[in-house]
Amino acid sequence: MRRLFFSVVLISIFALTIVGCANKNTGNQVQPISALELKNQLDSGIDNNTVIVDLREPNLYNKGHIPGAVLMPLADFDKQYTLLDKNKRIILVCHTGPMGDASGQFLKTKGYEQVLNLDGGMRNWDK
Repeated sequence: MRRLFFSVVLISIFALTIVGCANKNTGNQVQPISALELKNQLDSGIDNNTVIVDLREPNLYNKGHIPGAVLMPLADFDKQYTLLDKNKRIILVCHTGPMGDASGQFLKTKGYEQVLNLDGGMRNWDK
């Protein structure tokens, strides 16, 4: 009985691992950009084809944000994302990164191709 239980558990874990790997849609993965890389690009003069979008709430944005970043709070993102030009490179910024990654995946499903996420979000930017 014990052997059967462990066999079932092992097979279940194996099956879940395979399903999880098969469900990854590599076309929707959002490319990360490090805080250092973004700072270097800003210092070099970021081009007009790049938009930095801050997904945080207005009070956090007002306390400090990346120079040139436009505020588009996550709560309104699904209504405002159409204001973003699909032909531009979009860099998403949030607190720590996951919110930007999820928003970037959403944009990818809507046909946006040049989407990046600030790795570690503002937490890494402020270091």
